[in-house]
Amino acid sequence: MILVLLSPRNAGLPFAEWLGEEAGRLLAVTARGVDPGPGFQAVETVADYFDDTAVREAARRLCERYGVTRVLALAEVDVERAAALREEFALPGQRPESARAYRDKVRMKELAAAGGIRVPAFAPADSPADVLAFMAAHPGPVVVKPRGGSGSTGVAVLATPDDLPAVADRIRSGDHEVEEFVAGRFFHVDALHAGGGPVVSVPSLYTDGGCLSHWTDSGNGSWTLEREDPLHRRLVDETWRLVAALPAAPALFVHAEFFVTDADEIVLCEIAGRVGGTPIPAMLEAVLGQDPRHVWSRIECGLPVDLDAVRAHAHGAPLVANFGLPPRNGRITRVPTEAPHGTRDFAVLAEPGEDWGGARYAGRKSGDFIATWLVTAAHEGELLALLAKTEADTEAAFGWDLLPPAVEEER
Repeated sequence: MILVLLSPRNAGLPFAEWLGEEAGRLLAVTARGVDPGPGFQAVETVADYFDDTAVREAARRLCERYGVTRVLALAEVDVERAAALREEFALPGQRPESARAYRDKVRMKELAAAGGIRVPAFAPADSPADVLAFMAAHPGPVVVKPRGGSGSTGVAVLATPDDLPAVADRIRSGDHEVEEFVAGRFFHVDALHAGGGPVVSVPSLYTDGGCLSHWTDSGNGSWTLEREDPLHRRLVDETWRLVAALPAAPALFVHAEFFVTDADEIVLCEIAGRVGGTPIPAMLEAVLGQDPRHVWSRIECGLPVDLDAVRAHAHGAPLVANFGLPPRNGRITRVPTEAPHGTRDFAVLAEPGEDWGGARYAGRKSGDFIATWLVTAAHEGELLALLAKTEADTEAAFGWDLLPPAVEEER
């Protein structure tokens, strides 16, 4: 019996198809009102999926009642929950020490630095005073973020101590980290380690602004590096050095992020022990020949995967770029009716009348998109030209009734 910790963000994924041998023997914990889809024998629901105690208690009930043999977690919020259940019920897979290292940004950087990885100066921040002390010791902009956050939620860049009051209340809740701001190009490496060693590594470069672009209502995405690019090999090697510096797990799918400075130095941003968020899975599917969440689900559940086929497809894949448009502060009046020329996997993730204004806009994450798509090409120049054209075409196809800036917090 396989227990799926089913975050609402992963609702709709075809688990019964992906885990075909186990269809009908799947269990799930999810939020009330979420349809897990076919193939599930039993489902426990909780009112609030971010209530860690409620989710773990529901999962324990299923483990005790059905004799669970594997726990599958695809979302960041479930990584440590799944590890704790495996530890408690002696199940295969990543355990708490490893899971914590891939979630806690302070612990992650402590271990990475000890393993010889270049990391920014950093410190835990449980109060505004901690941030002020760090800024006094490290002049220049700093970044404040939740230690276990994801999707850029709660991230703030402070240019001077005068910027601190805007985030002081949030920091007083504890469990934050402060680190020096690193200027440079921003990369991600998506990599699979299974069967006793590395299987595939895909280095990519974020568009300008990276995952913080949504702060300025700008779209963002990334594109895979040409194998001839000198950074390709360096980023792959640095990713595996980083994985080796953190507590081991039987298998891992990681999403690592690095800065490359003007001095050509690779500096760790962070690493997650999961497949990257939307729209990265679609880009990786074009590279690997299979949805990476499908591949990872089968590996995590102890089901066979043709790893040689994954390697071969990745070796022969064209360059791929993904892109997503973020919401604006208002109500959508018009959405695209057809895919722009040159795109593939074009998806409209919103509908006319949908309201993204006020509090919803203020709480948006880097993975909140109203449309996503891919483009492919043989060479980087062709790829980037096509990406720019499709962004302009998609932006023009949306219509908005925007809130005036002066009232954006009133809704």
